[in-house]
Amino acid sequence: MNKIRVAGYILFIFLSLSSLAQNLPDKVDYVINAADGLIQLDGRLDEPIWKKLPRAGGFYQTFPTDDQPAKDSTQFMVTYTDKAIVVGVICYDYLEGEYIATTRRRDFGWGNNDNVAIYIDPYNDKTNGFSFQVTPNNVQREGLVLLGGSVRDDWDNKWYSAVYKGEDFWSVEISIPFKTIRYNNVSQWNMQVLRNNLKRNERTAWIQVPQGYSMSNMNFSGRLLWDKTPKPAGTNISIIPYVASGVGKNHEENEPRESNIETGFDAKVAVSSALNLDLTFNPDFSQVEVDRQVTNLQRFELFFPERRQFFLENQDLFADGGFGRSRPFFSRRIGIQGSGDTRRNVPIIAGARLSGKIGSKWRVGALNMVTGRDETSEEISPAQNYSVAVIERQIFSRSRLSATIVGRNNLGESAVIYDSTALAQNGNLQDEFGNELAPQDTLITLSEYNYVFGVDYNLANIDNSWEGDFFYHRSLDPNQSSDEKYATGAFLRYRKPTFGARVNFQRIGENHNAEVGFVPRPGVTNYGMGTEYNIFPAAGNIIQRHGPEINFGGVLTNEWDRLDNDAGIQYKFSFLNTSYLEFGAGWNFVSLTSSFDPSGSDGQELQENTTHQWYRYRIFYRSDRRKNFIVRGFISNGGFFNGERFNAELGLTFRLPPLIQIELNGEYNRVNLPDPYSDSDLYLIGPRIDLTLTNNVFFTTFIQYNSQAENLGHNSRFQWRFKPVSDIFLVYTDNYITDGFQTRNRALVFKVNYWLNL
Repeated sequence: MNKIRVAGYILFIFLSLSSLAQNLPDKVDYVINAADGLIQLDGRLDEPIWKKLPRAGGFYQTFPTDDQPAKDSTQFMVTYTDKAIVVGVICYDYLEGEYIATTRRRDFGWGNNDNVAIYIDPYNDKTNGFSFQVTPNNVQREGLVLLGGSVRDDWDNKWYSAVYKGEDFWSVEISIPFKTIRYNNVSQWNMQVLRNNLKRNERTAWIQVPQGYSMSNMNFSGRLLWDKTPKPAGTNISIIPYVASGVGKNHEENEPRESNIETGFDAKVAVSSALNLDLTFNPDFSQVEVDRQVTNLQRFELFFPERRQFFLENQDLFADGGFGRSRPFFSRRIGIQGSGDTRRNVPIIAGARLSGKIGSKWRVGALNMVTGRDETSEEISPAQNYSVAVIERQIFSRSRLSATIVGRNNLGESAVIYDSTALAQNGNLQDEFGNELAPQDTLITLSEYNYVFGVDYNLANIDNSWEGDFFYHRSLDPNQSSDEKYATGAFLRYRKPTFGARVNFQRIGENHNAEVGFVPRPGVTNYGMGTEYNIFPAAGNIIQRHGPEINFGGVLTNEWDRLDNDAGIQYKFSFLNTSYLEFGAGWNFVSLTSSFDPSGSDGQELQENTTHQWYRYRIFYRSDRRKNFIVRGFISNGGFFNGERFNAELGLTFRLPPLIQIELNGEYNRVNLPDPYSDSDLYLIGPRIDLTLTNNVFFTTFIQYNSQAENLGHNSRFQWRFKPVSDIFLVYTDNYITDGFQTRNRALVFKVNYWLNL
C-alpha cells in the first residue's frame, strides 16, 4: 500500500508541474474606471457615463458550435462608484418572437431561460468567484463560483438590477455592492460575460469557450484591470433576525397539539474584504423545501443534499473533502439525525463559521455548532458540539492542498459505549436499557467523542483538461481499535472535447469512523475507470454531438476478495434542439456480506455469503427544453439479484410562462423474485405546482406518494420577498399513512426574516 501511495504522489506532482505548460486562448483586457456621475438603475443605459465608457463585445458561440461569432450581438460596459460595481449590458435581438422566460422565480434554471450572466473572480485565482444573472423579465439568479467553474446558486445576497426592452434589443443595468462580495486587495480581477440566447438556440461568451468545457470555467475569462486598487468595503455587518410561529400535531403517536413561537437570528460580519464570519443563534429551517423521496432498493444509506442556507456558503471548503463514499464532513449530521423514514430534527442552539481568503493563495474555514439534547431519545442523544477546521493553499497554477479536522463531542453526558469485539461476535448492539440497536444507525451516538484528521490534494491544470483528487483521512475515538482507521483515495481524469478518461481508487479501513461525515460502507476497497469519446458532426446536422462511454468498477474487501462489480456501456446523442437520447447496457455482480431483501418490501432475505450477477438494459430520453411541454423518460429492464426488475420513470413539465410550471414525476419498480422470496410493485409519484405571481411572490405545492414508505406527503409554501433578502413565509405540511388514509402529522408555520445592514 505504501508503494501505491508513493507512486500516486509522484504521479500527481509530475502532472501538476506539467500543467504549467498548458496553453489558453489570448486574454482580453477591460480597464475599469470610476463613474464620474450618477447612474439611475432603470436599464436604459442613457446616462452620460455609458457613452464615455469603452464597449466590449465580439462574443463567440459556445453552442451549437464554438468557431462562429454570435448571430445576435452582445455588448457590455463596466464602471464603479464608491459603493458598487456597475455593469451595463446590451443584448441585441434580430429574431422575431417573444423571449423565452419560463418563470419569475429567483434562482431560475440557467439553461431554460434567456439571460445574461456576469462572472467575476475578485481573487485573481481563476478558482473562486461570484455569478450574477438576469433574464429579460429582470428575474435574478446569483451564485458562488467554486473549484474553477462549478456554480452553486444557493448563495443569497443583496444586489440590484433593472431591465429595459427596446425594439430589437433588451438592456440591463446591474449594481453589485462591494459589501456583497469578498475580494482581495489587488488591481487585477478576472471576468467573463455569458449570454444564453435560448430564443435563437445559441450560447455565447465574451471570451471564447471551446465545446466540452463548462462556460463558467474561469480559465476562459478576460482581465478586469482597475484604474485604482479597490478599497476595502468598510464596516460590513448584517443582522438577519426572524420570528416564526407554528402549530402542529403528531397524530400517529396520538400526541397533543403543540404550538410555539421561536425567535433567532443570523449575522454576517466582514472580518476583511475577503474573509467573512457567519453567526447563528437558534436557527430555524422551517421554510426549507422537503427532501425528494426516493425508492430505496439499495443496501446502504442514501445521500440527501444539504438545503439549509447557513451551511451552503463556501460549502466546498467544508464538505468536499474526500470522495462521495468517504466524506469527513456531512453537514446534515448537524441538527438532523437518522436516515430514510427515521430522520428527525434536533435543535441547533448556536453556531459560528469563519470562511474566506487570506492573501492570494490561502483559504481558511472554521465552523463550530452546538446542538441541544434530543428529547425523543435522551438515553442515546445528548447535546453535542460539532467543529470543523480547514486550511487550504493554492499551489502550482490552480491546484490546492488542504488540511482538515472534523470533530464531535458530547457535552457533559455519557455516551452509548459498546464492546466492538462482542459486537462482531454477537452481531447486535444494546443500549443501557437492553434495547437492541443497529450498529450503523446514525441515530446512535457511539462514542463520547469522534475526530477525523486529513489532507486533500486537488489537481487542476490551467485549462481543466487534467483534474485529480488525492486524500488521506484518519479517525480517532475511544471505542475503536487503533488499526484500520484510515480512508485514502486517488482520482485522476483527463478530458478534452473529443475524448475523456478517468481512473479512481479508494480504500476505507474497517474501523474508520467518521461520525460527522458520510461513509456508507467502511472496510472496503473501491476502484473504477471509464472513458468517453465525442463526435461533433458538421454544421447542418440535427445532432450536436454523439459518442460512446464505457465504465467499469468494483468493490473488494481489504483482503482483496471480490465483493461487487459493475460494468456499463452507453451511447449518447445531444441534439441541436436541446433534446437528449441515451442507450445503455450494464452488468452487475454482488457478493452479499449480510442478508438483504432486494424487493424492498421487508420480505424474506437473501442469505449472506451468496453471490448474484445479472444484466440490464436501459434507455433515457429528454425532449426539447425550450418548449412549454417537456418529457423525460427512462426505462430499464433485466436481472436483479436472483430475479428480475423492471424500472420506469416519467417526468412531465408543463409551463404557462412565466406564471405557472407544473411537474409530474413518477417512478415504478416491479421486482420479481422466485419463491419463497417476495415480489413487489413500488410506486413513487410526485406532482409539483410552482406559481410565480410576480418577481417577488411565489407559491409552491409539492405532493409525494411513496408506496414503499406507505406515506403520502404534502408541502405547500408561500414566499413574499418584500425587500432584498427579506421574506415572509407561510408553510403547511402534512403526511398520511396510505393504508386507510390516516393522518400521521400536520404542521403550519408562519415565518418572517429581515436583512438589516448595520
